[in-house]
Amino acid sequence: MKREQLSDRIGNIDEKLVQQAENAPNFGQIQRRRNIRRIVSIAAVLVLIVASFATGAIAMAKETIVYIDSEPKIVYVEKEQEIIVVGSSGISLILPDSWNGKYGYEIDGDAVAVYHLATHESPDPYSGYLFWVTRVDGMYPMDYIFPEPGFTIAVMDDSTYRFIRASDVQVDWSIPELRDEYIELENDVMNIEIAMTADVLKNSINSSNWIQGTVSVSFLENWAITRTITLDVEQSRIVGKIINSQNYQYPAESNISQEILSKPPNILITFDRKEYSVNTITGLVSSMSGLVALISIEDLNIIISFIS
Repeated sequence: MKREQLSDRIGNIDEKLVQQAENAPNFGQIQRRRNIRRIVSIAAVLVLIVASFATGAIAMAKETIVYIDSEPKIVYVEKEQEIIVVGSSGISLILPDSWNGKYGYEIDGDAVAVYHLATHESPDPYSGYLFWVTRVDGMYPMDYIFPEPGFTIAVMDDSTYRFIRASDVQVDWSIPELRDEYIELENDVMNIEIAMTADVLKNSINSSNWIQGTVSVSFLENWAITRTITLDVEQSRIVGKIINSQNYQYPAESNISQEILSKPPNILITFDRKEYSVNTITGLVSSMSGLVALISIEDLNIIISFIS
C-alpha cells in the first residue's frame, strides 16, 4: 500500500487520548503516521519493552505517568520521535530519528512491513524491506524458534506477535547510493524501541514478565492446535523435569508396541526451544528428533492435573 493510499486513514490525535490512557485507546483508528509531532498525545498509553533489543530510553512525553512493571512512574523525553503504530495490536515501533524521510511502511491489519524508501520506489526489482511485525494465530512460547530470523514480541490470548528481520538480499548492491543508505538503516534496526499500551503489556506474555523455562501446552485435534495454555513457574519446573528425565530411544529399538506408537498425540509441550508431542492416554512422548519414550502413569497424572 502506497503512502498516498494510507494518508486518508490517518486520524487526528488529540488530548482525549491522554485522558483515556487507563482504558487503553483504540489503535485501529490510527493506521499510519510517518512523522508524529504530537508525542504528548499518545505518550501516556505507551510503555517500552526491551524484547531482544538493547535497552533504550522510554519515549514518553514530559511529566507523563505510565505503568512500568505494574508500578506508576513518571518518565520524560525532550524530543519528537518517529513512530509506527501497528494496526490495532497495541504495539508501536519507535524508530531512530535518523530514519526520518528514509523509510516507508505498509499496514495490513495488525501487521506492518517497513522498507527503505529509495529502494522500494526505485525501478529495480529489489523491494528494500528492512523488517516486519506479524501476527501469528496461536500462543507460541517467547523462546519458540520460528524459521525466520527475529524474536517474539508478545503472546496474547489467541495470537503471537513477532519481529522478523530481512534475511535475503533486498537492495541492488551495484547502486552505491541505494546500497549505502539501506545498509545504514539495516544496521540501525537493533536500535528500534518497541512499545505497548499498558493494557497489552499487562495482559500478555512479553519480555517484561516472561520467565526462562516456562512451559506451554497446546491441545491437538488431528495435529491441529485448538488452544494453548501457559503453565506457572512451579508447574513448568515439574513438567520440564518429567520430560527431560525420560529414556528416549528410536522407535525400532524401544519395547513400545506398534499399537501405542501409532496413536496420535493430543497435546504438544514446548519449553527451552524444544517441542514434545504427548498422548495423555498412552503416555507416549516423542521428541523433535523422532525419539520416543513412555511416561509413567504417576508422572502422566501430574501433567494431566496441570492442564485439566
